[in-house]
Amino acid sequence: MARRPVARFEEVVNVDVPTELLQQAMAGSSIYQRQQPLAPGRYRLVVAAKDLVGGTQTTYEKVLDVPRMDEDHIMNSSVILADVIEKVPTKSIGTGQFVIGSSKVRPRMNESFKQNEKLGLYFQVYNFEGDEKTHKPDGTIEYEIVKNGPNGSSEVVMPSYSEELSSLKGGASQIVIEKLLPLTDLKPGQYTLKIKVTDKKRNQTLTPSATFTVT
Repeated sequence: MARRPVARFEEVVNVDVPTELLQQAMAGSSIYQRQQPLAPGRYRLVVAAKDLVGGTQTTYEKVLDVPRMDEDHIMNSSVILADVIEKVPTKSIGTGQFVIGSSKVRPRMNESFKQNEKLGLYFQVYNFEGDEKTHKPDGTIEYEIVKNGPNGSSEVVMPSYSEELSSLKGGASQIVIEKLLPLTDLKPGQYTLKIKVTDKKRNQTLTPSATFTVT
């Protein structure tokens, strides 16, 4: 039996490019965002893109797993590697392309950065057990960058450093992590950003990670 879609939408997207940059833009790429609330469960995303001028089209499919929130365990969102992280005007909070809360977070889709760029890091962590007075979590978050070598080898290039969760934006129910990390000291190659989040009150940890390339 065919399953009915939980959401279907269509939108015309215009990309404004100066005439002198048209050929360059045609050889490049553009990114687009749309937010769609989903209940916990597994979904199949089907995207169909069509060039209304040239008539060409393509499709893309991806399985999405939306986790169920467990209030007794800390959880994290997906880790976004971004080339732009900046605050938006008050009137733009929560609205517009790539806006999450009060920040614009534009992902770098190929996760490749140049040495003169900064690596933007954005994710959220939920469900800490908070202090009764401050409602802040008691815990730490640690960061480490390793260079990925052949045959599964790795080399630490940014030694682990940590910060107290109580110093970050948010409360026990939700902490927001936003960072811009310089890459000038990293040689071209593939790297893994390792993260460790610890809730000291519940003795729980999370270890999300993200892989990126420096060119």
